[in-house]
Amino acid sequence: MEHTNSGSGAMGSKAIIGATMIDGTGAEPIRDGAIVIAEKRIEQIGPASQVSVPADAEVIEAAGKTVIPGIIDGHMHVGFGWAALARLRASLERGVTTVAGVTSGPEGVRMRDAIAAGHVGPAARYFVGAVVGATGGHLHREDDKVSGVDADGPWEIRKGVRDMAMKGVDFIKTAASGGFQWANEGVENEDYTVEELRALVEESHARHKRVVVHAHSQPGLNHAIEVGCDQIHHGALIDQEALDGIKERGLYYLPTLHITSEPVYTRSWFADHTRERMQAAHPVHRAGVRRAHEMGIEMGVGTDGGPGDAMHELMELVACGLSPLEAIVAGSRNTARAMGVLEQYGTLEPGKLADLLIVGKDPLQDISVLYEAANIQLVMKEGLVAVADGEFNRCYHPAAELV
Repeated sequence: MEHTNSGSGAMGSKAIIGATMIDGTGAEPIRDGAIVIAEKRIEQIGPASQVSVPADAEVIEAAGKTVIPGIIDGHMHVGFGWAALARLRASLERGVTTVAGVTSGPEGVRMRDAIAAGHVGPAARYFVGAVVGATGGHLHREDDKVSGVDADGPWEIRKGVRDMAMKGVDFIKTAASGGFQWANEGVENEDYTVEELRALVEESHARHKRVVVHAHSQPGLNHAIEVGCDQIHHGALIDQEALDGIKERGLYYLPTLHITSEPVYTRSWFADHTRERMQAAHPVHRAGVRRAHEMGIEMGVGTDGGPGDAMHELMELVACGLSPLEAIVAGSRNTARAMGVLEQYGTLEPGKLADLLIVGKDPLQDISVLYEAANIQLVMKEGLVAVADGEFNRCYHPAAELV
């Protein structure tokens, strides 16, 4: 692989030529393709024979490689302060160009804005959620008033949403059921009534905020679907009635299979009750995702994990019947659409922000190559090379470009 610099400068035109291009739309891959980036955005993409590369463009010759959109993790607990920044940087290094921090709260807004302004160096784009949860529920904030608020009853919930929206968060996170984590909760617990959830959704939508809901089981799943929560996350015990509702309402399902996968539920530091609940949900969770795929439900990618776990989620989706191409689409276009940002990024199309990866091996033959960090040879975010590894280390100096 070679890289030539025609002197266009850090924000001039760039062209990647010779690679197989997977644009994330679901279209067939473009063999021997080319993509031209001008400033932050994609200008052209197509077969190399049909793309006009500017004479002064930086050219990256990538024959034998694969280009895919940057992957989006729609469900991560990022933390706060410098710890959050470290996780966002590590995510970018693994090819995850956008992260939704579901419990980041107003404090996350400052980090989001610092990353967007380029003040803290390369890191994944940060989409900030705040919690509005029930007292004694799965998201109870007793010892954590940073990531959101406890609120009970329709008017208190509306007040909580208004407060979080005014503080600049991107979306609202809530819970409709219990979870695996706390000893004194049941997965089948009903965190909010239908009346409470409806108030939360109405107030969020009135303030142009989407709603992400933690919902593992009934009756919480049906309640979340009935009131129109935009994204249904987890569904570890999802049933046919809930799948029918998601399909009928056109909602997005982010199953987060990672959390009930064997590498997670066997971790020794989890409490016994947590491991037991995760392991019991393992087969039900996968059966639900297989059925969702058969029904044509649009699924996105979230992990409830850490940096790089989005690539493991793609592997889990493929194990549930998605093709590698469908899994990549789930981790790019579908998740961007669920988050309401598809007009800006999520696919490799003219006019969109140039978030992309150059992969050293073919993920269409084996999706697991994306999980191996060494195969992510270059990461571009908004047209700038943020991470360069392997053969590209001799060619790019990312820090200089991003300062």
